[in-house]
Amino acid sequence: MEAFRKIYESFCEPLYRFAYSYLKDSFESEEIVQDVFLKVWEKRAEVDEQKSFKSYLYRITVNKIFNELKHRVVKQKYDQHLQNFDQTSIETPESSIQFQELNKKVEHLLTRLPEQQRNIFIMSRWKGLSNAEIADTLDLSIRTVENQIYRAAKFIKLHLNDDYPIGILLIVFSYQWI
Repeated sequence: MEAFRKIYESFCEPLYRFAYSYLKDSFESEEIVQDVFLKVWEKRAEVDEQKSFKSYLYRITVNKIFNELKHRVVKQKYDQHLQNFDQTSIETPESSIQFQELNKKVEHLLTRLPEQQRNIFIMSRWKGLSNAEIADTLDLSIRTVENQIYRAAKFIKLHLNDDYPIGILLIVFSYQWI
């Protein structure tokens, strides 16, 4: 534990600065550094002492930065799609009925999910909590939260894909839908 603390004290600030140089976001940079050290702690038994530990830390950091940047691109495309989405298409009586039916179907599908998975999905997609906030609230790892959200979304999409257009599905998976 003492060795880990020393490693943390030695590398925390340099890794933060490195992440910030790419992300330009202090919160995300801090999250990445926390995730890096969490991964190091979880994989501590597997660390190859023959290889450079500094390189190992930076490789994890680079991978997490890359994932965050990919996530930003996807989110930006998603946000752009929502901005371009014709709001009038969901304001017609027919669309309103379809939207209500979709709401009922999603609520039904949520009841078919395991309780923890359902709660995590709702906290993420409808309450707008970050994965870290959910993990902290439920005393779970961030990886578990990510996996549960992925599985819930996959299940719901699988059961909705044939019945609803992509624009409606985007609303389902956006924050604070209900």
